[in-house]
Amino acid sequence: MKKKKFLGAVAAVLALTAVFSACSEAPAENAEAITSAETTASAAETTEAVSETDTEQTTENTAEAAEEEIPQTAAEEEEPAQVSPDSKFIDYEFIENYQGTTDIGELADKAVEFLMTTDEYAEAMSAFADIDEEFGEPYIADGKIIPQFEVAYPEDYDGDGKTETFITLAMPFRVDYSILTRFFIYADSEGNMTLLDHISGVYDTTLLNYGSFKQITFGGSGTAGVEDHTNLYGVADGKAVLLYGGRVSYSKEDCFLATYGFQGTGDFLYFDPDDREYCVIGSAIADIEDVRAMDTSNSLADIFDNYNEGDFLFFSSIGGKYYCVVRGAMDPGDIYVYENSSFTYLEDSKVRVSTNLCGLKEVTDIDINEAIAEMKSVK
Repeated sequence: MKKKKFLGAVAAVLALTAVFSACSEAPAENAEAITSAETTASAAETTEAVSETDTEQTTENTAEAAEEEIPQTAAEEEEPAQVSPDSKFIDYEFIENYQGTTDIGELADKAVEFLMTTDEYAEAMSAFADIDEEFGEPYIADGKIIPQFEVAYPEDYDGDGKTETFITLAMPFRVDYSILTRFFIYADSEGNMTLLDHISGVYDTTLLNYGSFKQITFGGSGTAGVEDHTNLYGVADGKAVLLYGGRVSYSKEDCFLATYGFQGTGDFLYFDPDDREYCVIGSAIADIEDVRAMDTSNSLADIFDNYNEGDFLFFSSIGGKYYCVVRGAMDPGDIYVYENSSFTYLEDSKVRVSTNLCGLKEVTDIDINEAIAEMKSVK
């Protein structure tokens, strides 16, 4: 029991740290997609807002309300969600280095005009004297900064039969120095635009094709590690939605999505097309002595022969198929499958123990074998 609590505490600390450092980059208009960091921050702000001059009665009322609400919230967070009996698992296409198109007609000019109306553009123009010294045409003309259209990704992202477009523009921006920065803009089917994000050192784009639903990544290294992030966007009801984000990379494993990030954070997820959201696949601690007893073929001898009581070593079962061996607080784990009284190491597996980086719905009752057997190909 002590080991269970310890691993849970480690995962919680890692997840909470990563939520603040990575998910705080989420744009305000998409805040509904990732709420853990904002909820915690809001609670902190509310606490700080209570004045020292407030009456004793107000303080008592606040404390009583907290005593009533906190246990309910904790219980809701601790109880994992269940996989819907009607859940669909899709063997989606994972298209790395997705190229997009440079031919979107007048929408490209409209995107440039739109960016020039934003606060970010005004901020860049406030440092125009410095930027002007380091950049020339085509970024500087007629005494102002001119954003440049680079590439667009038009698709029917939400399956409504209409085309939405994600657009990347390049523009000089001033941090402590001038740097070429990419701006990510969403245009709905009617051409209405929203600025989603901006970053320097931009990474390659990945498109996830679930058939009726498509998703796209945008991110970059920035000028410092704290800026590094890659967000995953989809579209729902004609609006861009931030589905997941952080200082992570993305990988495909069958119908599942794996993320690997800073200090061992990341998740093993699946996309629920009915709710149009990602669910985190949780894990359960397997007792070390139980695992040792299961391993009658001694396939884990290299692990147990070097194990001393008190060493950081945990076994977690995932979806009734995988066993993850975790040997450090920031270790995403090594993956094994158990068959015929033997554990077999999967060298290229993307499966991992989840830290629930962005506070999404978490399930533990999923049957991985069944999901893989029933997954549908993209039509």
